[in-house]
Amino acid sequence: MYVGKKEMKVRVDGPIIKHWKSGIELVRGGRGYSKAELYEVGLRDLRNARNHGIPVDPERKTKYPQNIEQLRVVAKTIIDSSESKTKTKNLDSKKKSETKKKTDIKKKTSVTKNKKLTKQSSE
Repeated sequence: MYVGKKEMKVRVDGPIIKHWKSGIELVRGGRGYSKAELYEVGLRDLRNARNHGIPVDPERKTKYPQNIEQLRVVAKTIIDSSESKTKTKNLDSKKKSETKKKTDIKKKTSVTKNKKLTKQSSE
């Protein structure tokens, strides 16, 4: 069975938003987490957070401790998975760059020999 390279979506409870009306604190569900809450947890890449199923509301500016606590649990798994992916990518890219250098040297020498041969034959 083939499994695609899609990011794993995580189940996240929706954020809360508080506001005051007539001296009473009202709490309701929000559209998404604010950038400040995501930065506090360590998620700097908003696109990556959205791909993992975390709702983001770019218009919100507030930072509530309850939302940060909810995100901390999820952020650990996302950060750990992205770090492991970057480590493997870095190792693969180093191997590829080493092989490219070797093949580039071989190609350059063969090309220069061919140019000399063509110049001599045309004269």
